[in-house]
Amino acid sequence: ELETGEVYTGGLLIGPILSPISWRLEGPPGCDVRIVGNGAILDLQGSQLCISYCNHRLDIDDCIVVGGNLRYRGIDNADYSLTPEGSVRYVTFYGTDDYGVRLTGAGEGITLERNLAINAIDTGWDFIYTHGTSLEWLPTGSNICFSIQAGFYGEPTIRENWSFHSDPVINADPLRHFVMLCEYG
Repeated sequence: ELETGEVYTGGLLIGPILSPISWRLEGPPGCDVRIVGNGAILDLQGSQLCISYCNHRLDIDDCIVVGGNLRYRGIDNADYSLTPEGSVRYVTFYGTDDYGVRLTGAGEGITLERNLAINAIDTGWDFIYTHGTSLEWLPTGSNICFSIQAGFYGEPTIRENWSFHSDPVINADPLRHFVMLCEYG
């Protein structure tokens, strides 16, 4: 539980990472995490709040996230079936790097509700998670992104969220607000 009006810095990784060299998961298995924001500011300083390759939950509410992004990352293949769940409610994402929220290999069991996403920063092409290749089919700068593979990962519940870009040209582009991206490019 965070303190109202306080600024917290840095990111958080819950769960292991997938090594593109060994194709193995490396790191601790993760756990369920709930962040009760109470209006606090999370300055990620270019980092992420990420729940990665585990069957756990990340629930976050009532805070402001700047300078990074929030990512749910799962995988479901012959070797692993690890898809995180959770909720993001009443969070303001402002000037986030790459995306405000990105669901990669995850969807079912995730709720995005009543969030504000403003001015996600286009930092170039995102990377394919299996081998780290940057690809034009994975653009950044969109406020909320989820998997186009909804039939495979399930659909997240997305309700009553708001997206805005202060630049009128960017704001007129629907691909900078709510988009579906493929994990594989």
